[in-house]
Parts: sequence; structure tokens; C-alpha cells
Amino acid sequence: MLIFHFIQSILNDIQEPFSDNEPHTDGIKSLYLLANGYNSKYYYNWKVVDYIILAILYIVAFLISIGAAYLSYTCTWKGSVQNVFFRIITAFFAFMLGPIYIIYYILFNYLGGLC
Repeated sequence: MLIFHFIQSILNDIQEPFSDNEPHTDGIKSLYLLANGYNSKYYYNWKVVDYIILAILYIVAFLISIGAAYLSYTCTWKGSVQNVFFRIITAFFAFMLGPIYIIYYILFNYLGGLC
């Protein structure tokens, strides 16, 4: 039930536009505030520890995206795809999707035996 409430609050944040009196936060900041029990629509007094944790979260998200791009580029689907341009395009999309591509890679490429 807690997960349903969490997803519903994220959808409410996405659907309701910010007014001029409310702060503008990006996705990771909003998720950080929601995970700590705060409403991302209101002002939050950011502390140094919060910025350190956010920096760590941004670095982890970047490393996950780099890992997804690497996995996508090195996979040749049992040698059937040798075109470098196509592999670069798929690596770019894997970088943009990050964790979603890693789940796809595990389910279809790794368990399916394509890579």
C-alpha cells in the first residue's frame, strides 16, 4: 500500500504544474524528498548532508547509465549485429534509459542467451 501511495504522489507531482510561489525541483530531488517524507511541492531547507546525498545519487545514476550504454554497445546479439552505427545508437538509448535498459538486458539478453 505504501508503494501505491508513493507512485500516486509522484504522478500527482507530474500532473500538477508548479505555480510561481512553489519551487522547481528535478526528478531526483523530488524522489529524495518523497522518500524522506516531504512534499516536493513546498520549500525545503536543504542542508549540506542533503547535497552530499544528492551528489551521490547523481553519481550513481550516471554510473548506471554508463554501465547500460557499455552493456548495449558490447552486445552483438550472437554476432548478428556488426554495424557500429547501430550499436552506437542503441548505446545512446541505453544511456538515456539507464535502469530500464539494464532490466531489459537481464531479462532478454542475459537470460535469453543473446549476449
